[in-house]
Amino acid sequence: MLKSQRHDLDACDEDIAELYLKLAANNIKGMMIALRSKSMAKIQQVAHKFSGSSAFLQLKTMAKLLKELELAASRGESKEAAHLLGLIKEEFGQIQRYRSSRTPRPMKSQTRLPPSLSTKKFKIYIVDDHPLIREGLVRFINLQPDLRVCGEATTSHQALKSIPVLKPDVVILDLTLESANGLDLIKDMKLRSLKSLILVLSMHDESLYAERALRAGAKGYIMKGEPSKEVLKAIHCILAGEIYLSEKMAAKMLHKVAGGQSDEKTLPEGALSDRELQVFQSIGQGRGTREIAEDLHISAKTVESYRAHIKVKMNLKNAHELTQHAVHWVESNHLN
Repeated sequence: MLKSQRHDLDACDEDIAELYLKLAANNIKGMMIALRSKSMAKIQQVAHKFSGSSAFLQLKTMAKLLKELELAASRGESKEAAHLLGLIKEEFGQIQRYRSSRTPRPMKSQTRLPPSLSTKKFKIYIVDDHPLIREGLVRFINLQPDLRVCGEATTSHQALKSIPVLKPDVVILDLTLESANGLDLIKDMKLRSLKSLILVLSMHDESLYAERALRAGAKGYIMKGEPSKEVLKAIHCILAGEIYLSEKMAAKMLHKVAGGQSDEKTLPEGALSDRELQVFQSIGQGRGTREIAEDLHISAKTVESYRAHIKVKMNLKNAHELTQHAVHWVESNHLN
């Protein structure tokens, strides 16, 4: 296992690391049972969710092995899946041994708040459909002296029902939710004049989504691959009335202002509107026109119109090319 990977897990909050190891053991056990029953679809499903958790904790070797297992399962390669599962068990054993050899040391935030903000316990609301991410964030945030989690949701419907009642100071949300899109939730909150500050915590590439999130009404954007202390820094940053972006993304935004051009437009999909990008992603995930229409609550005719606009903006000749590009983009960004 990579030496840096061990330090990534060691630097993680103690409760998050403990929760990860517990759930990881259950996930590996579930994949072993699925392999014995030849349920390759179940292995693929668990590996996909598990690799997302590994990426969140920056366990690169584990995430890579899980991604390979996911692909092997999708092809029905049981021998290859068994081999990869063995490597994953070995890797996981090294992680467990490394954690048990370390002296627990709770992480302390180095971010300092202005005196006016240090006397209040701010309410945080979490919207994410991944249980591990939610539970890890709840434990981590509740350990902070100035923060507490007041609620959580897995869908935009639950969030829009609870947020007006709980009135959180900050809403942390993912862009991919059950039967919904996080950008739409941000826009709905803005339309309803909800005053909670919004921090997007997502695995989606910030170069394509950060600017869209800010335009929709978010006050910050952070990738799930960032360490916990950076998430805490982002929360404090927007509570202090500032916009939070990574240094790399902030520099790109400044270049846009200086040069009058958006960096995201250098990518073909960067020219798409938010709704067109949703349709493009759905096409890449194998959804048909009617299914997309139902998911987005629009007509099939409107979906066809979006498809036509996408082909023009991305300079694609026909539906086959559109599907090819969409599938490649979804796979490249791990959006399956």
